[in-house]
Formats: sequence, C-alpha cells, structure tokens
Amino acid sequence: MVNEDAKKVWDYLDEHKDEYIELLKKFCAQPSVSAQNWGMREMAEMVRDTVTELGGNGTLIETDGNPFVYGMIDNGAKRTLTLYNHYDVVPPEPYELWNTPPFEPTIIDGRLYARGSSDNKVSLLSRYIAVDAYQKVLGKLPINIKFLAEGEEEIGSPHLMQFIHDNMDKVQSDGIVWEGGSRVTNGPLIVHMGVKGVTTFSIKCSHPKNGSSPMWRLIWALNSMKNADDYITIDHFNDSIAELTDYEKEFVHKAVYEEEATLKRNGIDHFIRSLTGEALKDKLYSEPSMNIQGLFFDEIDETTGMPKSAEVKIDIRTVPNQNPDEMMQQIRDHLAAHGFDDLEVCGGHSTLPYRGKPDSLLARAVIKNVEAAYGEPPIVLLMTPGSCGMARVVKATGIPIVHYGCMDDSSKAHAPNESADLNHYIRGAKLSVLMFQDFATLE
Repeated sequence: MVNEDAKKVWDYLDEHKDEYIELLKKFCAQPSVSAQNWGMREMAEMVRDTVTELGGNGTLIETDGNPFVYGMIDNGAKRTLTLYNHYDVVPPEPYELWNTPPFEPTIIDGRLYARGSSDNKVSLLSRYIAVDAYQKVLGKLPINIKFLAEGEEEIGSPHLMQFIHDNMDKVQSDGIVWEGGSRVTNGPLIVHMGVKGVTTFSIKCSHPKNGSSPMWRLIWALNSMKNADDYITIDHFNDSIAELTDYEKEFVHKAVYEEEATLKRNGIDHFIRSLTGEALKDKLYSEPSMNIQGLFFDEIDETTGMPKSAEVKIDIRTVPNQNPDEMMQQIRDHLAAHGFDDLEVCGGHSTLPYRGKPDSLLARAVIKNVEAAYGEPPIVLLMTPGSCGMARVVKATGIPIVHYGCMDDSSKAHAPNESADLNHYIRGAKLSVLMFQDFATLE
C-alpha cells in the first residue's frame, strides 16, 4: 500500500516528468570522461549546483584527482542517509558505432540515448528528483540526506579512500545508497547487497628460459592457472574463500536468472560446464573468475623471429575473504613452483568483495517497497558479478550499503548506444520516496 503522502509526491513526479527528463538530458549533454579529463570540472559544478538547489549547500571538495561533490540537508532527524553516486563516464569511442551522437541526448521509444545516461546519471538524478519532489510537496524530508558524488569511479576510484579518511564526518550516516543498480528489462528490479572484488595485474616475460618464445612462456603459464572447465588452478587460491551459509544460499538460489535470454543475447548455446539452475547461480554469484584482458608483445627480434618480450593483462573477480596482496603472492609462488620463475608479476589496482545483509534496516526499507513502485517483488542479490569501491567504504566506516538504481539489461552501459529507460527513471524516484519514509520509521 502506498500512503497518501507518498501518493501526492508520486503524482508530482508524474506531472513534472518532462521537466525531470530535461534535467537528465542536460546532465548527459555535458561530457565527463574521467579517463580523458574531459569536462570534469564543468560536470562537478553542475552536480554541485543541483545539490544546492535541493537545499544541500553543495560544495566541491578537492583531492589529488577530480573533486568530490558534497552536500547535506540537515532536518534534525533521527537518521541520516547518504546518496553516493559518480558523475564521470567512460569514453564514448568508437564513435562510428553510435546511432546518435553520444553527447547529444536523443529519446527513441521511451529511452534516452547518450553516454553516461545509464551509468550513472539516471540513477544519480532519480534520487535527487525524489528529494526535490518530496520537499516541494510535503515540505520536509523525514530523514537527513547527505549527497556524495565522485568523479573517478570509472577509473577505479583512486581517491575515494583518501576522501573517506580525510572527511569521515561527512561520510558518517546510518546507511548508504550506492550508485548504479539494475533491472531485468520490463521485469523485476534487482536489489544488490554487495559486489565481487576485482584485482588486476600483469605477467611479463622479458628474459625467457632456454631461449623460448616470451609469448609461449606466457601461454604455458596461463594454462597452469586455469583449466578448460573454467576452474582457477592457482595453488592455494581457494583456501581462504568464505563459503555461503544456508541463509545466504537461499537468496542466491531464489534469484531469477533468465538463462535462455542470456544465452541468446550472447550468441551461445550453453554455459560453461553446461551449468544450469542453482549450480549456475552459485558460479555466477559466489565463485571467483579470471579473465584475460589482452596478450601483448613488443618488437620482433630479427635474429630469432620471436618477440623480444611479452605481457598478459589479467583481472580476477574475487569473493569474500580473498585478499589482493595475498593473492598476488599466491600467483608468484605458483609460477615459481611450476617452473615459471622467469616471469614477473606486476600488481595493478584492486577493490575488495562485499557480501551484504538483506536484514539491515536500509535493505528492508528498500526491499519492502519495490513491489509498490514496480508492480512485482525484487530480485535480491547478495553479490553481483561486477565490482566497485563499496567494500572498502564498508570496511572503513561500518555503514550498511544497498545498491539499487535505474539501469536495465538493455542499457549497454560502457558500450556504444548506451541508453536509459525513462519510465524506470521515474519509478526509481518513486521507490526512493517510499524508502525515505520507511528508513525514518522502521526499527
């Protein structure tokens, strides 16, 4: 049931939908490509000004990279909620694959096409317009709101923890709604409670043993680290992994996973190991995975006809209790034990895994209201296969985090022709309205 106050705010959101869509178009028309330092200051100022218009006294807090946007609406309420988002986007290239210019927002069949539309500007603004509508209709939110937006999420959030440690007073709250979140296209909303971690690294061969090809040395080493059934075979790799409890397995197995649609979308006829049902969900949501990003070599030696050196770039999606530093040592020890002591392992960046609790106050405030906003119950995932800086924030602050938002399976985030469903945009705001109310009152 939607209470009368919420109905009034929902009506306002519907009546002002066009105005809120124009705001989203304005945000998407502003390039903010962190990897290219393109438009970052202008975008940060746009977010700051929007926060100020909401009554949050928006400010830019400088770091060694792009600034954070911070603001707070202090209503003297018992509880405070932080809305964390990012205002940067990935590069739009390759331009030739776009049907419309990436920074000229275009509406087609109810979707807004633009770079950054789904990741993350639609989710950012769905929360901001919920605050706006609530205050304009009812005058005052039942909670305090902190706004936090960073400009480097798409390049690994290199200054997020610097900001957290330097500004703990600005971060402290009773819950954090994290950026992003998704929905099955025209189906249920997905409420994410956590994420897998990611550790990136490279293996280099500059001085191969016995005059071997550097490229073949890397290929042979890779064959020792993962087999054809997709099992990671690095020595002691699985020793520290935290097993799912029966309570956690229940959520994993209840998750709706559209197997046939996923197979079709990816042009394949079966999943790895021919997995299906609960076993497939266990692999997707609770097993680590290892991916080769690229295999490279430099100039060819004219005498041997072989590359002078070679390098492979790898990422591993990690699960709870796997530590990036310990993993790097496991990889070095494994390679040495298997005769690959001529290879050099170079660490990259990492984020930690986090498996959330669906019985936290914030999680309950979100989950109980999804059906009212979307017409069907949510899919609740304890972890998503993707990664972000969520776990480091939880570890540093102890604040529970929930991840929901306005992407969907058709969004093509990070790809050409990225888009956002505009009805989802407004529904996401309506969910936030109900969540604000319950976050204030649930015990």
